[in-house]
Amino acid sequence: MTRIFHLIRDEDLAAHLQTGGGPWSPPSLASEGFVHMSSAAQIAGTLALHFRNVASVTLVEVDARAVEDHLRWETSRAGQPFPHLYRSLLPTEVLRGWRLNRIQDEWSVPNFGDTAVQDQPEGNADAHFLTSA
Repeated sequence: MTRIFHLIRDEDLAAHLQTGGGPWSPPSLASEGFVHMSSAAQIAGTLALHFRNVASVTLVEVDARAVEDHLRWETSRAGQPFPHLYRSLLPTEVLRGWRLNRIQDEWSVPNFGDTAVQDQPEGNADAHFLTSA
């Protein structure tokens, strides 16, 4: 199964955690009806296009099997199929995460393997990304 990821702006995550955390419902869920996701190969393009004026974000890997009943791959940028989650993302569906920083015009994106043990750097699986622990 393809690995899927979601990017969260630091200020959005901080506001979410201040309310106690829980299911993540970004603005796109209300306005478009889904949570935007990316495959590993699409992350750099998503960062360049949608996060060019942002200094840092949190990247989370989502358990594709846990969300598969609400996940659709739909054609988007450059005719590529992108994963869209048609409901809130639950904290228990986040497998691991990374804090990504933009230095000048470059993002520090991990090198992803086919499995998490091949990732460089490894993601943090112990953090509670969507809940205030």
